[in-house]
Amino acid sequence: MKKVIGVAILLIIIFFVIIFMFTNDFSNIAKIEYQKYNYTNGSFGEVIIINEKNRIKQITKILNKGKHYKIAYKKVYHETYKLILMYEDGTTEVIRIWKDFGPDVDMFESDTRFGVYKIKNKKSREKLSEILN
Repeated sequence: MKKVIGVAILLIIIFFVIIFMFTNDFSNIAKIEYQKYNYTNGSFGEVIIINEKNRIKQITKILNKGKHYKIAYKKVYHETYKLILMYEDGTTEVIRIWKDFGPDVDMFESDTRFGVYKIKNKKSREKLSEILN
């Protein structure tokens, strides 16, 4: 009986480790500041602040849907948006988003996490554009 319980506990631990490894953890965001890049004059526009919990929740959900790739790309054009995520614990993270990075793909990367994240879901991409425009 002890063996069965030990194996069950081990399987549960393995299950949660796998889930943790394959999910993004953008959570506990208190506030978001963002800027849109103006390609005409080569600079970022005004800083826009998002405090509304529902919009923060929507952005968090979209970021967590991004598929993580442990790779770095050379970019030939400037990011479309720069987001500063401000977490409840006082830390910050800069997210840079390239709209239409590839066919039907938006890409983003973090200043604190290695790799890139791709958003392929059409509804998520549209919702993100709607929120940030």
